[in-house]
Amino acid sequence: MEIEIKLWGNIAYHSEEAKGKFSFKKSVEEGKTVQKVVEELQLPKGLNYIISVNGRAIEAEYILKDGDEVALFSPFSGG
Repeated sequence: MEIEIKLWGNIAYHSEEAKGKFSFKKSVEEGKTVQKVVEELQLPKGLNYIISVNGRAIEAEYILKDGDEVALFSPFSGG
């Protein structure tokens, strides 16, 4: 099955798979969790990010479905 991954801000530059692209398609096996897909991006330890699937906050154990959009973005605050 295929999902879309969107990496916001500087996160795209920390993933070898993304190669600086902010959005790309990825083939994944049925039953794969969002956490496993994020681990495959090999982001540096200590990099803070928030994960959403289809625009909603999710648990790391969420099982992905064909066509899901996984987005990672840096936490932010107002001021």
